[in-house]
Amino acid sequence: MAESTEESTEVRFKSFIRVPEAFFDVIGVARYGPTTDRKRLRFLLFWSSFGNTTVCVVLEMIYFMLAARSGLANFLQLTALASCTGFSALSVAKIMTIKLHETKLTEMLRELESLFPEAGMLQEHYGVHRYYREGQFVMKSFSILYMILIWIFNLMPLVSMVIGYRAEHVWHKELPYFMWYWYDWHRAGYFEITFVQQNWGGFVSAVYNLSTDLMYCAFILLFCIQFDIVAQRLRHARPDDRAGLIETVRIHQKVIEQCNELERIFSPSLLVNFLLSSVIICLVGFQATAGVPPIDLFKFILFLISSLVQVFLLCYYGNKLIVASDQISYSAFEGHWIDASGSYQKSLLLVMVRSLKSQKLTALKFSVISLASFSKILSTSFSYFTLLKAIYEP
Repeated sequence: MAESTEESTEVRFKSFIRVPEAFFDVIGVARYGPTTDRKRLRFLLFWSSFGNTTVCVVLEMIYFMLAARSGLANFLQLTALASCTGFSALSVAKIMTIKLHETKLTEMLRELESLFPEAGMLQEHYGVHRYYREGQFVMKSFSILYMILIWIFNLMPLVSMVIGYRAEHVWHKELPYFMWYWYDWHRAGYFEITFVQQNWGGFVSAVYNLSTDLMYCAFILLFCIQFDIVAQRLRHARPDDRAGLIETVRIHQKVIEQCNELERIFSPSLLVNFLLSSVIICLVGFQATAGVPPIDLFKFILFLISSLVQVFLLCYYGNKLIVASDQISYSAFEGHWIDASGSYQKSLLLVMVRSLKSQKLTALKFSVISLASFSKILSTSFSYFTLLKAIYEP
């Protein structure tokens, strides 16, 4: 009874993008819809957050180069630093994808909203509730995982300081991340400011990664809904219903154009994501197996799980798009075309031929985003991992 009540409730279009837009609010990226209010505040929030995160990436890189050159850090510390730097650098690349194409992404959402079935009966017929439940579960679970990850990294030094003070009655000041500073951050006042600056940078990096990936997933879910609508219309079309076929083709063509546009926007960041993720997974996996202290082991195992889940989600939804677009030709064949006229059958045949080409997202044409690419990333990461283990344990 409760399930039927839930199914009869209409799902709003904005519900699919509610979670990523909540994170966009935190970092000052404009939401979908009217954005006249607090425009100056969003501008200041975004660019101050972006500036601080970029500074963090630069300071991490400087520290890494100085530590590697002078022997200030050992091999294990350098790999830990490299994984955190890669995570932050990836977040900057991702959020610039959103920011540079903000207007175009808003236009795409408007187009998808115009195609979205609003009536409850249509939503039930096309399985919109199923996509909504899946999207909400994935987005909320992934968000919780990422927030736990970043705040463990951010606040673990504070916990360690408190434990140390209770044991020795001395404050051993620690920062969450290794960064180079031109001043002595141990001094009173400087430490507090630096600690907050690093926490802010770490949190914003996590939100950059999270919000971009969730918006990517939301777009693909909305595309899959439209491909299901096209498939259902073809499967249940009446013979010689040319008006209905023309409308179905119009929807199909619009969705194909939207998919191609999403490919153009996200393709560069997906390539950067896959390249850096292979290295990050390798480095984090190395940290987790290198005999680090239990606290660090817990952090890096959580980091490894988060990195694997993040890459898997991108590949899973890329694969989901391929499967959804592939069903069109089969659905057309399952329709009531036998009793239709020859001209109608030829028109339907054209739709089937066009549908044989799957809609897919790529990493700048180097790799198709699918479950197969996920296995390739794992294979590459494992190759790097074995090489690192051979270097560290000759």
